[in-house]
Amino acid sequence: PSGGSGQVNQVVTHPSQPLTITASDDRGIRYLDNRTVCHLCDLTCVTCVTSPVSPVSPVSPVSVSPGHDCSLRLWQVCQRTCVQEFPAHRRKHSEAVLAVAFPPRRALSASAGADALAKVFV
Repeated sequence: PSGGSGQVNQVVTHPSQPLTITASDDRGIRYLDNRTVCHLCDLTCVTCVTSPVSPVSPVSPVSVSPGHDCSLRLWQVCQRTCVQEFPAHRRKHSEAVLAVAFPPRRALSASAGADALAKVFV
């Protein structure tokens, strides 16, 4: 995507909308329109490098981005803003949050961390 200078670490697509989201080493989360192949916007996580980008919830317009600073950030997809940031895991072996996921039919999210914990958020 335009404007990105960091390595892309993960790419996910929205389950029902023509939207692709990428996360990269330059602390950027980028939204792309699949129909027009246009770059829609950039979001920046100023406190951490974003490794995996979250999947987008199939039941609500939110996504979650895990960071190397042990926190999770809840993003409102439509407004493209961070609406909540919270600590989720503890750092271990220079890693923090390893993965996040949404179930297909519930308004829940789950995260897995290097601290050997899996957490479910309602």
